[in-house]
Amino acid sequence: MAIVRHYGFLLCLVSAPAGAMTIHDTSSPGYLTGNASYTGVASIIGNYIAGGSFGCSGALVSPTVILTAGHCVAPASSWDVTFQTASGFATLGVTSAEVHPLFANRASNAAIQEYDIAILRLATVAPADATIYTIADGTEPIAFSDTTGTVVDMVGYGLGGNPSGALPGGTRRHAQNRLFGILGGEVDNPLLTAHNFASSSEPANYGIVAAGDSGGAMLVNNVIIGIASASTIPQLSSGTYTSGFYYGLHTSLYDEATRNWTSSAISDIPEPGTYLLFASGLSAVLILRRRRS
Repeated sequence: MAIVRHYGFLLCLVSAPAGAMTIHDTSSPGYLTGNASYTGVASIIGNYIAGGSFGCSGALVSPTVILTAGHCVAPASSWDVTFQTASGFATLGVTSAEVHPLFANRASNAAIQEYDIAILRLATVAPADATIYTIADGTEPIAFSDTTGTVVDMVGYGLGGNPSGALPGGTRRHAQNRLFGILGGEVDNPLLTAHNFASSSEPANYGIVAAGDSGGAMLVNNVIIGIASASTIPQLSSGTYTSGFYYGLHTSLYDEATRNWTSSAISDIPEPGTYLLFASGLSAVLILRRRRS
């Protein structure tokens, strides 16, 4: 199959802590998820090391860990992560970040990057009603085809709209698509989705990732199988999209090097409760020693 090789990052420049929307083709563009669905998918505002800020998305994989894209973490000096749940909005800081050690520019396509995945460790525990997602273990059956491929859910804060007009950011959005293939010849086997905005036969909730969706989750049965990395969607804040084919690219958790690092990075980060228990135990030992002396 022919694959478009010119991708653009999904970062979304912002001037205030607001996200954006996933693009897809409906009569009421955007397929709003509200505050009851995909509550573990959060908006990320990053501050560039050189100044300025940008918007990304991420998914909660432990009470204090967000999984996101490497290009949302590598150029930044700090981040604010905002959850929207039934209890309201909660914005949390980040104490540390880690990017996949193989994250690098691709030799064959310098516009996108390989092993584009990273984690952010939250300063405090995420809201109790935010969903915590598991990641794929590589055994989930998936198929590739533009008509019979595995149906995936894509969630993020990227730009929204359809060919009749784009929508600005601020709302978590959800769209579905079928796995179209993988980006051939790339060591990390990134997953591809395709969308034809010229077709009237595709379901209304089909879509493709756009600017601001970087780091957003691709899920099958609420299990993360990929992280949004790049797209051929124009990064427009207003105006119209050209009708026709677009492609989205997700870093694959079916790739063993990606999955193993991600699993290790998540499990190696102690939760705040662990620190508390350790500190309490240490205090008890010190008191006991003082009493004995």
